[in-house]
Amino acid sequence: MTAASELTDYAKLRRMPFYYAYSVLTATAVLCGVGAPLVLFAAELGIDKDRIGLIGGILPLFQILGIASIPVVLRFGTKRLSALALLARYLFLLPLFAAPMFIDAPNVVFLLIFGAVICYAIGRTLSEVSVIPWSQEFLPRLVRGQISGNLAIAYLPVALIGSLLIQRWLDGQEGIERFYPVFAFGIIVGIAGALCLFGMPGGAPRPTTRTARDALAQLKVPLRDRNFLAFLYSSGSQFLVHSALAVFLLLFFRERLGISSGQIVLMAALIPVGSAAGSYAAGWFIDRHGTRAIRITLQSLQVAMLLGLPFIHPELPIVEFLAGMVFFLFGFLVQGAMVAGNIYMLNYVPPADRESYMALAYSSDGIFGGGLTVIAGVLVQYFEHNAFVVGTTQFGGYEVLFFVTALVTISSAAVFALLKEEGATGVRDFLGQFSTGNPLRALWGIQRSSSFTSEQRRRDLVYGFGGTGSTLAKDELISALSDPSFDVRHEAIRALGRLPPTPKAIRAVETILEYEGLIELQYAALDSLGQLQSRPSAGKIAGFLADANPLLRSRAARSLGDIRDETHLPALRQMLDEDRDIDCRLAAASALGKYRDRDSIPALVAIYCAQVTDTHAVSEPRSKVVLLAIAKILGIEEKFARNWRREQRMPGYCLPGLLTRLAQNIDSVDTAKRTRRVALEAAAAELGTGPTAASLSALRALRPDLAASRHADALLVIALLDGTTAIDNAHPALMILLAIAARQVLRQPTGSTTK
Repeated sequence: MTAASELTDYAKLRRMPFYYAYSVLTATAVLCGVGAPLVLFAAELGIDKDRIGLIGGILPLFQILGIASIPVVLRFGTKRLSALALLARYLFLLPLFAAPMFIDAPNVVFLLIFGAVICYAIGRTLSEVSVIPWSQEFLPRLVRGQISGNLAIAYLPVALIGSLLIQRWLDGQEGIERFYPVFAFGIIVGIAGALCLFGMPGGAPRPTTRTARDALAQLKVPLRDRNFLAFLYSSGSQFLVHSALAVFLLLFFRERLGISSGQIVLMAALIPVGSAAGSYAAGWFIDRHGTRAIRITLQSLQVAMLLGLPFIHPELPIVEFLAGMVFFLFGFLVQGAMVAGNIYMLNYVPPADRESYMALAYSSDGIFGGGLTVIAGVLVQYFEHNAFVVGTTQFGGYEVLFFVTALVTISSAAVFALLKEEGATGVRDFLGQFSTGNPLRALWGIQRSSSFTSEQRRRDLVYGFGGTGSTLAKDELISALSDPSFDVRHEAIRALGRLPPTPKAIRAVETILEYEGLIELQYAALDSLGQLQSRPSAGKIAGFLADANPLLRSRAARSLGDIRDETHLPALRQMLDEDRDIDCRLAAASALGKYRDRDSIPALVAIYCAQVTDTHAVSEPRSKVVLLAIAKILGIEEKFARNWRREQRMPGYCLPGLLTRLAQNIDSVDTAKRTRRVALEAAAAELGTGPTAASLSALRALRPDLAASRHADALLVIALLDGTTAIDNAHPALMILLAIAARQVLRQPTGSTTK
C-alpha cells in the first residue's frame, strides 16, 4: 500500500474486531493443538524428554525460514500468504491421530509427531512472517500497547474456560484417545481464525521490480544496523527463555511435585491469565513511557522468579498454590517483556524495509528459541542423571536449566538497556513513580478519568491527582491543561505543582505562562513552577517581575523565593525598594526571606516600621509578613512561628516566658549586666496583655551585650533593634522576634561564632 492510500487511524480501528477475532481464535487453537496437550500427549506415549525438547524447539527453530520467505511475501502480499499458510498449518496436525497406533514403536511415534510438527512449523512461519510486518501497516502507532493488552484480555476467558474443559476431559477419561477431541477442536478453531484475516485492511503485494535475489540482498540493511542487531540478541534470548520454560516448566511440576496431567493443564491456564495481565499492564505503561523501563523491570523480576524455582519441593504445605503462582508469574513477566520487545520493533523498524527487518527478527527468534531449546532438552536430560548438591539443595536438570535461563535473562535485559529509544522513560524514573505518593490511588483515578464525566467530576479527579503525590498521573494532568473547562485547567495547573517535578510536567506548565490575558492561569502556573522549584524556569518567571499586573508581579517574586536562584536576587531587592505596589514589595520581602538575604535586613525593617505605624486594618497582618521574612534570614523561623501561634491562642502567656529565659542568658557577675538582667526580669513579670513599652526598653538595653557577642547574626539583631527605635509600644509579634533573636545571639558561648 502506498503512502497516498495509507488508511487513517479511524479506518484501522474499525477493522480491529477482525484482528481480535483472529488473535483469540489462533491462540485458542494453539492451546488445544500444540500447547500443553501435545507435550503431555508425547510424554504419555513414552517419548524421552530430550526428544520432547526437540519437538518443542521445532516451532521456533523453523522460524529461520522467515528469511527465505521474503520474496514470497513481497510477491503475493502479506494478507493472502498469511491466511493461506495459517489454514494449511492446522491440516498438518492430522497425523497426530495416527500416532497412538504405533505406541509399541516409540521411534515411529516420535517420527509421526516430529513430522507433523515440522509441517505445522513451516505453515506457522509463512503465516507469522507475513502478519508481523503487516501489523505495522494496520496497527495505529499511538495505541499499539493498548491493543496488545486488549488482545490478552479478550483471550483470557477463552483460555480459562478452555483449560478447565480440557482438564476435566483429560482427567475424566482414560486412554490416549482422550486427546483426540482436544486436537480436533483446535484444528477447527484455527481454521476459523485464518478466515478472519481476510477482513483486515492492507496486506497487498508490494510493487517492486526486484528479483528474489535482490529481495534477499535487502537483508544487508538491517544487518548493518548495529542497534537492531543488539535488539535481535535481546529479543531472541528472551524468546529462548519463553520457549524453554513453556515446555520444561510443565514437566518440572509433573515429575518433581507429582501433579497430575489434568491439574497441570488447569494450572497452566494461569499462564494466559498472567499473560493477559502482563500484556495489558505492559501495553498501558508502554504507550505512556516507552518500552525500555517496562521490559527491564519485568526481566529483573523474571530473574528473581527463576532463582526461586529450585527451592520449591513437594513437602511445602502450599506447593499447589506456589505452582499456580509460578504459572501466573511466568505468563505475566515473560509475556509482558515480549510485548515490550514487539512494540519496540514496530516503532523502530523503517516502513520501507519492514519485510527484511522483521523477517530477520522472526528468524533470529527462531534460532534462539528453537535451536537453543533443543540444547535445553539435552541439558535437562544430562543433569537429571548427573545431579549435584549445593548446600541442602539438589541440582538436577531442571534446577540447572532455571539457573542458566536466569543468566540469559540478565544478559537480555542488559543489552535492551543499551538500545536507542527516543523519549523513553528511564528505569529509575519509571520505578520512582511507584515510590512517591500513592500510586494505587493514582492508577485508580487514571482509569476513572477515561470515562464520561461532568465538569465538576473532572475537576474533582484532577484535584485528586494532585493529592496522590504520584507522577503516574502527570500525563492526565497535562492532558487536562487543554480541557474545555477553565476550572479544570486551573485545577490541573495547581495539581501539577503538587507532584514531584518532572521535565515533561515543567514544560507543560511553562506553556501556560504564554497565555496572555488569562491572568488566573498564569498566576497558577507561576505558583506551580515555584512549588516544583524549577530552576530552569527562573528566567521565565523573572520576566513577570516587570508585568503590569501586580498580582503576577507578586506571585513571580514569591515563586523565585521558592526556587532561590541567586541570579535574580538583585531584581527582588530592587522590587523591595522601588515597586509602587505595597503587596509586590511584601512579596519581594517574603522571597528575600526564603533567600536568607542578610543584606536586605535594613530595608525589611524599614518596611515593617512603615506598616506597623499605618492605621489601615490590613497593615498589621502585612507587617507580620516582614517579621517572618526576617525570622527566616536569622534562621529562627520555626521558633518564631511556634511562639507567635501560642501567644495568639493565649495572649500574655508566651512572651513573658521568652523574656525570662532571655534574661537567664545574661551574665550576672558584671554589675551593669546584672542590672540589665534584673530590669528585663522585672519587665517580664509585669508584662501581660497591656503595653509593651517597659519590656521593649529592657530589650533595647541589651544592645551592649549584643554588640559584644561574636555570633554571626549579632549585627543583624542590632540592626533590627536600631531600626525599630521609633516604635514605643511594640506589637507582641515584634517582641517575640526580638526576644528569640537576642537569646540566640547571647546564649552562644564566649569566643565562638555561628555561620
